[in-house]
Amino acid sequence: MASTATAQDAEGGLRLVFGIEERLEYGRNLALAVPAEGSTSSAATTLSFGLYSSTPLDRLEFTASAALLVENAPDTDGTVTEFARPRLGFSYTREVPNAVFGIDLSYIRDDVDSLAEDLDDADATGTETDYGVALRFETGRTTPASFFVTAAHEITEYEDTTDPDLIDTTTTSLESGTRLRFSEVLTGTVSLEFSREDEDGAPDTTDTLTAAFGLEHALANGSASLDFSHSAEDGGEDRTTITLGRALELPAGTLAARLGLSRSDLGGTDLVGGLDWSQRLPDGGVTVSLERSASYDSDIGETTVETALSVEWTHEINALSSLAADASWALSDAASERIEETELGVTYRTALTRDWQLAGGLRYSWRDDADGHAESPMVFVSLGRSFTLRP
Repeated sequence: MASTATAQDAEGGLRLVFGIEERLEYGRNLALAVPAEGSTSSAATTLSFGLYSSTPLDRLEFTASAALLVENAPDTDGTVTEFARPRLGFSYTREVPNAVFGIDLSYIRDDVDSLAEDLDDADATGTETDYGVALRFETGRTTPASFFVTAAHEITEYEDTTDPDLIDTTTTSLESGTRLRFSEVLTGTVSLEFSREDEDGAPDTTDTLTAAFGLEHALANGSASLDFSHSAEDGGEDRTTITLGRALELPAGTLAARLGLSRSDLGGTDLVGGLDWSQRLPDGGVTVSLERSASYDSDIGETTVETALSVEWTHEINALSSLAADASWALSDAASERIEETELGVTYRTALTRDWQLAGGLRYSWRDDADGHAESPMVFVSLGRSFTLRP
């Protein structure tokens, strides 16, 4: 609803963006539970605010949003009204030719299944709160060797959950390194990162040290890259990963591919990599993304291989309306459980006036895991507008 930060930077100055959206949603078994839960109907009135400022040296962005949610769901006692989905974000960057400094702060609170990063948490119940701060600084960017340092402190908290694996966690990380400019077409990066994860109730913290090295060579059409990393977890696994990459500029799009091996001293060797392809069409575009990764859980002593595929197609019907379709498939394969989830969606958007936007669509999801098979259809319609003030 709010204008993008890129647009703000292009125009410069200070801009205030206010937005309001009313979204009606109805679906069955939205949590993809087994056995299936009942239906959920909700009406969310979301208010948003954005402050954007841009000068030749500084960029500042502050965003805030929250919703008044009226919902009747399987886990509510009838129809309930609550203040929900608060989100806050702040970003500031100061950049001069030889140095850059940036700070980011964020706060978000929502259902666990909405914020889940792992597929095994995508059907979890309860509330998740994420907040943290990140700092970055780099100097010597106009010299053959620059120095950079980044630091982050992130906290995740859970409420009203039933999964014992969802534990409040605090993660702190510090990374430093150098960017090397060997020539106009060859650059390199060397870095060392330390991270500490503290789980609520755990007797000890989990410390991880990661060393990384990368090379990138500019070619006549795109670039080629080599990346190497080695991480050592205190009392856990040692993992070494090496990948080769190739990026191409196509006549009307881009193609980037990565392929490599990741070896854990406890879990063995796995194939990793990814593929990203985008193509512009006369009246829209299509993007495809494929990713394969591997991780080892020392608590249960097993490797999990994750594969994810997503496809998105957009079509501009006319100057006022558009149609979008997307499909995603994800697989988490481990000895203890195999989780497979598929999702299809279609969305139609149209401009009723210059400010008011109407959207509607449907989504269907399938999930297979150790509990069994689950399906969930959902339909929604939304009406919203945004307006901008320039002081």
